[in-house]
Amino acid sequence: MVTLPQLLSVSLLLRLGLVLYGEIHDQHSLLKYTDVDYKVFSDAARHVRAGGSPYQRLTYRYTPLLAILLQPNSLLPCFGKLLFSTADLCIGYLLYKILSSSGNSHRASLTGAALWLLNPISAGVSTRGNAESLLGCVVLCALYAVKQNRPVAAGVALSLAAHLKIYPIIYSLPLYLYLAYCSPGHHSFFNSRTARFVISFLTVQVLFLSLFYCIYGYDFVFETYLYHIVRTDTRHNFSPYFYLLYLTKYAPSTLLSSLLRFLCFLPQALLSLLFSLKYYTSPELCLTLQTVTFVMFNKVSTSQYFLWYLWLLPLLYPRLEMRVVKAVSLVGVWFAGQGLWLWTGYLVEFECKNCFLAMHGAGIFFLLSQCYIVCCLIVSSRNVSPRKTE
Repeated sequence: MVTLPQLLSVSLLLRLGLVLYGEIHDQHSLLKYTDVDYKVFSDAARHVRAGGSPYQRLTYRYTPLLAILLQPNSLLPCFGKLLFSTADLCIGYLLYKILSSSGNSHRASLTGAALWLLNPISAGVSTRGNAESLLGCVVLCALYAVKQNRPVAAGVALSLAAHLKIYPIIYSLPLYLYLAYCSPGHHSFFNSRTARFVISFLTVQVLFLSLFYCIYGYDFVFETYLYHIVRTDTRHNFSPYFYLLYLTKYAPSTLLSSLLRFLCFLPQALLSLLFSLKYYTSPELCLTLQTVTFVMFNKVSTSQYFLWYLWLLPLLYPRLEMRVVKAVSLVGVWFAGQGLWLWTGYLVEFECKNCFLAMHGAGIFFLLSQCYIVCCLIVSSRNVSPRKTE
């Protein structure tokens, strides 16, 4: 029987090998293994170390906390990759803890963790220097704390997640409702558990906002938060709204165009609310459905956004009543939708062909394929108890 330490050790060796490969590859190839964002992170960290602002680095649109964490990059350029890989391993550990604490067997819990730890996508992304694994780590910390009836820790972790990226704020309602009605003790919409959850969440938010606003001013507010609300990307974008935004990008601003941009948020808001109210008793399923649909209907949807639900999907493994052939076919549908869009994107970006309408059609197909996958997840998750069989 494989143990968790053994799985983590193999996963660690895999990531160390990829980091080493990336360092060697980048020295001998024009096509770099390292993510272009990693250079942005490192430059921002250098500005902070020199007493400046991370926002002196153009295209740095993240919290200053990330630039502060990467200060050792000046001495060890691959430090950030090692940090992100460590967060990757923490995600696997948290997946195991959440699954085992929910009554699943060691085998089922370990399989769920392995779906992340041995996933080439997750290993590749973190070792290329993408920081998303830090976000996944704190999101799963918040979920684990809620499941363990620790509202203060949950509030702190969720607040940190919402500081790193805005979107985890959608998790606040289902986690709040779970603490209100599903945790041990008195059940009511407002009780001591929910009060501690809200107070700890707001306290951390205010501390981060106050601290970084005092140091970096409006640049911090805009680049960390506002930019991601108003951002549009009409090329590197899986979003079903891409073509609409492309056509209106240079059009004069009118009430109708502003209304259309606002309406883009409605499907996300309505689906997030619906899933929160219907599935809050199963936060693993609820958060997964929220995230998948949020990414599906976002105004900007790039490949790295898929990680936001890839670290949640293993939590559904023990509760899915689905044949292996069906699961494999759903994975195939997901990759097929991406592949079709990437092909049209290649024609536009690299061959300069006017295939925007075809790209839009590929985006709609990818949206429909994801809707089908979401429906299958919902149907397969009904009335399924945890797997306790060894």
